[in-house]
Amino acid sequence: MIAYVVALALLLVSAVVDFRITHELEDSGRAVARTIEAMEKIRQTGNVFYIAESSQRGYVITGKDGYLGPYQEMRQLIGPRLGEVGGLVSDTAPQRDALATLRSLVAQRFLQMDRTLAAYRSDGQASAINVISTDEGLETMERARAVIRSMLAEESRLLDGRRATEARVALRVRTETLIASALVALALTAFFLFTRRYLRERDIALADVQSSNVDLEQRVARRTAELSDLSRHLLNLREDEKKRIARDLHDELGSYLTAINMDVSRMRDKISVTNPELAEKLDRTLGLLNQAINMKRRLISELRPSILDNLGLGAALEQYIDEWSGRTGIAATFDYSGDLEVEEDGCPISIFRVFQEALDNVAGHSGATAVYAHARRVDDLIDLEISDNGIGLSDEARSKPGTHGLLGIRERVLAYRGRLEISRGPVGGAVIRASFPCKTPRSSEASAASSTV
Repeated sequence: MIAYVVALALLLVSAVVDFRITHELEDSGRAVARTIEAMEKIRQTGNVFYIAESSQRGYVITGKDGYLGPYQEMRQLIGPRLGEVGGLVSDTAPQRDALATLRSLVAQRFLQMDRTLAAYRSDGQASAINVISTDEGLETMERARAVIRSMLAEESRLLDGRRATEARVALRVRTETLIASALVALALTAFFLFTRRYLRERDIALADVQSSNVDLEQRVARRTAELSDLSRHLLNLREDEKKRIARDLHDELGSYLTAINMDVSRMRDKISVTNPELAEKLDRTLGLLNQAINMKRRLISELRPSILDNLGLGAALEQYIDEWSGRTGIAATFDYSGDLEVEEDGCPISIFRVFQEALDNVAGHSGATAVYAHARRVDDLIDLEISDNGIGLSDEARSKPGTHGLLGIRERVLAYRGRLEISRGPVGGAVIRASFPCKTPRSSEASAASSTV
């Protein structure tokens, strides 16, 4: 009985609330319709104004009385049109002021056009054209057009606000109706819940278990995310350190080696005639210096490929696979499509390291003779795929703890909350697919042209 009485009371309250909000919704709808009508009337007023001017000019230019009909008609129509606009915008002070200005400009412009017609009738076409050629009428028309545009812009702004109000009222109708319905449903079911107390106790126990499970899952998810963030941070620190070392090697060691090379070269050139034996030794020294310079370049490339920072991820992957193919003798094909530039600084080097580690695994363990690799952007994801025609990977090898190459790949992908799939190819060999959620830079041009190697 209590549940029934509560439900009935809630229904009555809901009916009263629905009536009130529905009335507000109707008011909002009428306001929106009034604003739309005002915009249409303002446009019509402008059209009437423009037609009258065109008709007057046509009469002056051609001398045909047929042009005066539209002019006279529009002259009679402009007043009622302005009155209709005034009735629709009377609730807005800026629009009332703008309308007053427009009325003044319309009256002024019609007086100017009347003077032109009077000049035509009294002194002929040349006199009327001289009147038209002055800037007075043009200035009035431009001011009138500006006022009409400002009124349309203001009505557009009001329309947006009134539509937003209408949407909010509609949302309130739906929300309060939903809440009222839910409360009524709860009141009606309360009686039955009282008769099933033991089921409620069981449900509470199950809810506690589920809540514990959800809490545990959330804690595991948070911990996993924290570990991923830590792993990514450590990887970024390591890459930053490599980048710093590479920069130091390039700037400092490179400058020292270059200076030594130049000094030894000058010394050799000076004594090549007087002391050929010492010049020959200096030639060997220069050879060793060149080897050291080449080693320095190789170390810098291994620490941090400069092309990655200068030309981007696609060019870096392309250059690396070309060098890898030449070094290993394994035929390699690589293509990439879409814009591979990313917003986050650590993401490109992680993709490059995964690519590098995957190819090193192919060279060291697969026995493959050919490799195909592809990279592409799909929305905010960069997909990387490397496949070979080697012996493939067994399920045991894919999950074996000691497979450090695959473990490194997996850690780098998971650090960026990506996805990794390692499988056998359709005709043998292994396929590694990695997907990285790396956003395109905000300033990047959308969708770079595809490039194929």
